[in-house]
Amino acid sequence: MKKIIQLAFLSVLMAFQGVAQADVAQESVATPQTTAPVQAVKSNEEIRQWYNDAVAVIPTLNEQWKKDGLSAEERAKKAQEIRHHARVEARSMMQNKQEVAELQARDQEKYGNPDGPTFEFLVEKNRLKGLQGDAMYEDIIGSSNRTNKEYNEKYGVKKEAQSP
Repeated sequence: MKKIIQLAFLSVLMAFQGVAQADVAQESVATPQTTAPVQAVKSNEEIRQWYNDAVAVIPTLNEQWKKDGLSAEERAKKAQEIRHHARVEARSMMQNKQEVAELQARDQEKYGNPDGPTFEFLVEKNRLKGLQGDAMYEDIIGSSNRTNKEYNEKYGVKKEAQSP
């Protein structure tokens, strides 16, 4: 099952890279050390859209995980892992390291972790909300593809612009 998550995440990454390579097809530079194209710098708007698209696949994956017989806890862990990896990858694409540091400081204050909430944090948050058992995990799954509205508006990302 971990392979399914990795494949889904890699598919999203490859799709993004394909778009990036198409954008820079005429900007390729060959050097004696490499013949790989030089990647164009992506704007924060493009990175934010990529992040939203990366987590937009979670509900579809969750339906497949259900068919595969995974428990609510296993599905919640997978959903959180996809979102976590997308968050870290998106930040690695950002050019302005001060902006990355500000996002990490926000996450440290909000979640106690510079890279966003851990699975354990989300479980505890749901316990404090009074959720128990599968309801606790279903809530994590349900929120795993909901991204911050304020940041989406700041970077011009629209829900309807996301991949299905």
